Amino acid sequence: MELKKVEVPYKSIVLEDGSPNEAFLAELRNSLKEGEGKGEGALICPVIEASECKDIDAALQATADFKHCARRIKDCQSVKGFAIPKIFREMERGDELVENFKSELLEKHPHYIFED
Repeated sequence: MELKKVEVPYKSIVLEDGSPNEAFLAELRNSLKEGEGKGEGALICPVIEASECKDIDAALQATADFKHCARRIKDCQSVKGFAIPKIFREMERGDELVENFKSELLEKHPHYIFED
């Protein structure tokens, strides 16, 4: 099955006050459900700007926020996994951040695949 890459900007899943953007997440879920009905597979591709992820603490928060995103779309059978945020690889302790991202999402979604 070919996977459709679905870019999800970090700034779209989190409001300015740091709380989840549930309206956006609901729209994303609806869109993925539509694709599911067409037999499409999806790979969620987090888009995190350097200004949004300046240090390890910010990267860990972004991981927590994308874990929340994964929970909101968990019933979408079209979602096969996530791309690793590119910025994580560029950061100090990048390998640790990548492994943390994977382990956090796999905790509730053991079927997910990950793409660099």
